[in-house]
Amino acid sequence: MQLIPVSVVRVPTPLNFNPQAPDLAEQLAALAPGSGIYVLQSIGKPPHVGWSVNLRKRLLRLLVSSYTVTPDFTPNGGVTKGVIANLRHNLEAVECWPTGSKLETSLVLYQLTRAYFPTDYLFRLRLRMPWFVGLIEADAFPRLNVVNRIPRKSTSLFGPFASRDLAQHYHDEVLGLFQIRRCTDVLAPTPEHPGCIYGEMNQCLRPCRCVVTAEEYRTEVRRVADFLATNGKSPIAALSGARERAVEQTDFEQAAQIHKRIEKMNTAAGVRDGIVTDVHQFNGVALTRAVEPRHFRLWPMLHGYWQDPVSLDFSAEDAPRQSLDHELRERLNQALANPQTTGKRLDHLALFSRWYYSSWRDGQWFPFRTLADLNYRRLVREISNLAKSNAGITRGRR
Repeated sequence: MQLIPVSVVRVPTPLNFNPQAPDLAEQLAALAPGSGIYVLQSIGKPPHVGWSVNLRKRLLRLLVSSYTVTPDFTPNGGVTKGVIANLRHNLEAVECWPTGSKLETSLVLYQLTRAYFPTDYLFRLRLRMPWFVGLIEADAFPRLNVVNRIPRKSTSLFGPFASRDLAQHYHDEVLGLFQIRRCTDVLAPTPEHPGCIYGEMNQCLRPCRCVVTAEEYRTEVRRVADFLATNGKSPIAALSGARERAVEQTDFEQAAQIHKRIEKMNTAAGVRDGIVTDVHQFNGVALTRAVEPRHFRLWPMLHGYWQDPVSLDFSAEDAPRQSLDHELRERLNQALANPQTTGKRLDHLALFSRWYYSSWRDGQWFPFRTLADLNYRRLVREISNLAKSNAGITRGRR
């Protein structure tokens, strides 16, 4: 079957095995222990794409297992080959990709599954779309919304959140701070409009009843957009200055009211995870181990799209090398000089969410707005710690 190219990360060259080779067991036994992905190409059938935390053990069990299976009896009393033998007999090719981390497994598995099964790859991968909080600004009277897609008309979309409940919680907390509408109707403002309970409680500016003009309403929307863009840091800083001025003027009642406002904003901001940002500016680098000992991978993400990884080799302990900080800056600037912005951004963010919010996450995430803002000191420290722990593991195996 012809593999259809899909742009996420470049799929490395696979290891190929002939399933009919007499020394297949020896070839598979030579695989290094660790996780990986395999594709079984059958004659006249769709390929089987799978993965395992122990690739060598899985392939040995599937292709050269020595345990006895229940034989298949023919109508005339003969015995056919067992299930395992039939599987190997019907294969024409076996490809596999050893992986060094669960993130690498997830990205390569997505690439292969979508290439082989473009119509139902999400079902096969059981990939759930992440949740976002968006400000629908294309509407004449913008409002907040919780979605698990990327609307074309939404210019401000923040996520991904760990779950729909957290996205909804953040959505509700932000609405409690401002007076934009909560209804989902297409408004046709008129003084005769019945309004809603939120307008009666002064939690909405009531544009539906022409209490404010469209421009006055958009002033409030801009305040909401400012809060979302900085997760409250900008308005909190402004309110903190106003509180200090009120204290200097001994207007303690006003200072107390401003303080309560700041507390409400801090509560709302605390609902949002630190990595949540505008999805169109979702940038960061994941650090994971690679397949070989003392090798590591940097997985950049730019504008919500995964990029090809940067490989780091620390196998030669005595080899002279430049400052790691300088090397990382140089390598990442080269890797992101021409970023990939093709593919489905929503799928890329779904893969990130599956890895980042999982209990099995096996790497570190370093967000940044621009590469200059990346915390290189922390990145260097984490790489050094991984290299030291990897060296200890390697000595232990020896």
